[in-house]
Amino acid sequence: MKDTANANCRELLDVLIAQGVDTIVLSPGSRNTPLLVGASARQELKKIIITDERTAAFTALGIGIVTRRPVALACTSGTALYNYAPAVAEAYYQKIPLVVITADRPAQWIDQDDSQTLRQFGALDKIVKRSYDIYAETGMTAPCGNRTYASEREWYVNRTANEAMLTAKEGQPGPVHINMQFGNPLGNVTDRSEATPRVVRVIGNDSGLPPHKMRELAEELVGKRIMVVAGFMGADDSLNRAIREFSRLENVTVLAETISNLHLDGHAYMIDSLLSRLDPEERETLKPDIVISIGGALVSRMLKEYLRGCDDTQHWTLADTDVSVDCFQRLSMHIDVPPHRFFKGMAGMMRHIISKGKAGTVPSYRSLWNEARLKAHEENSVLTAGMPWCELKALDRVFTTLPKSWNLFLSNGTCVRYAQLLLDRLPHACYCNRGVSGIDGTNATAFGVSLAYGGTTLLVTGDMSFAYCTEVLNLAKLGGDLRIVVVNNRGGGIFRFIGTTRNLDIREEYFCSDPQLPLGRVAQAYGWKYLHADSEKALREGLKTLLETRQSILEIEVEPESSAEELIKYLN
Repeated sequence: MKDTANANCRELLDVLIAQGVDTIVLSPGSRNTPLLVGASARQELKKIIITDERTAAFTALGIGIVTRRPVALACTSGTALYNYAPAVAEAYYQKIPLVVITADRPAQWIDQDDSQTLRQFGALDKIVKRSYDIYAETGMTAPCGNRTYASEREWYVNRTANEAMLTAKEGQPGPVHINMQFGNPLGNVTDRSEATPRVVRVIGNDSGLPPHKMRELAEELVGKRIMVVAGFMGADDSLNRAIREFSRLENVTVLAETISNLHLDGHAYMIDSLLSRLDPEERETLKPDIVISIGGALVSRMLKEYLRGCDDTQHWTLADTDVSVDCFQRLSMHIDVPPHRFFKGMAGMMRHIISKGKAGTVPSYRSLWNEARLKAHEENSVLTAGMPWCELKALDRVFTTLPKSWNLFLSNGTCVRYAQLLLDRLPHACYCNRGVSGIDGTNATAFGVSLAYGGTTLLVTGDMSFAYCTEVLNLAKLGGDLRIVVVNNRGGGIFRFIGTTRNLDIREEYFCSDPQLPLGRVAQAYGWKYLHADSEKALREGLKTLLETRQSILEIEVEPESSAEELIKYLN
């Protein structure tokens, strides 16, 4: 049997079927040809053909009212969509999971006086739970037939289809709208290939998991290599205790970023400096079977790329993460349970299974990672000790000297990445504006942290970041104990390091853009004690004074080119 040659369409229909759609109501048209061809090729679907879209939508509504299951609708472009509106509105208030699929022209043709090029995406926003827009393919591809997608486009369609179905079914059910852009040709076909699309499951709720579900998950985890990945989070004692308990299991390792605020032993924050030293064989040996992620966006590009390349690795998320987040392109299950409850309950259940001798062979995964970390840590110590004066050397000294009772606030760009490499123990708490990773509000946010915290907060930033809001020095009169370290590498040092800009002729003028910040005079104007360090000896003396003196700011001056070169050597 012939299938549509449109990979987006194939992936969408296969995920809908896997997520429980068994009926689709279709209306004839030209632009939705790939949907009609694709639906006809899928024997699992019951197809109902109704020309009038208004009647088609109400028919689907009736089926959904009785079955309480998701029912799909598909129509062509133009005003066909608007004929769906009355039934979709009824579905919205009756909480019926209609899956509205509309065919559309490619985005570049909307409003261009070509036929049927009105604005379709978002047309039903007031009466659907959510709308999705899937852009047209740039070309046709053959079916890939498994979860390892041939392109980011197919992964995106899979992710969007899973999210749309989960949105329609979970919580209060309701309709969703998927707008599919199709470019020409529309009628190309290919041989039908049985595919096994990735299906994202959702289990649990705020009340937790019932005991039998906890046991099922524990039995699945106990024989697998488990990696817990922690992004940025606020401090949470109950989560910290639960993670510590869970991480004592022999088949568990934890990779925690410095701004996760998880206080863990065993070089748990060593991520980039370890990954950069692994050869292909070691990477394969350390590969997880299941990744459980918590917290917000990761700083580590290396970790994201490593996990995206781990074929057959599953990714589980918990209640602190939106079900649509699929950063590693491996998402298989969302467990709607708060992390501290999940890890505490799972640690106890897994230990019980192991103690009863029902676990079989438990992988020695924690030991493998600990050995690799210890080796990398020893190498790093030798490298750092032998380095000439540079920003990595200077920040290593800053982080080593940091009192345990202080808060640390890191600016985006280079500073937070150095912390990822160098911090081996966390202070009281560690923060950075990583929600959207901007540099403009770092100083003011750190000041706010200092106002709310009873102790001292240290801001570690660069000259470019600090130049955004020097007024923060004047705000000290409002309270708080903020102290500041500014790394002066004459502009945006990250642009001398990343491959995108490192070799550009216009790098220094257009990207690094030295702010030529007169920090000493600015500090004096606001009544702050100004300290300066351009050598290891001066840094030791400057840090001693910084630790003892409120309203003090330490400028660390480094040579920019050699600092970038030392960082590249360190990671390679």
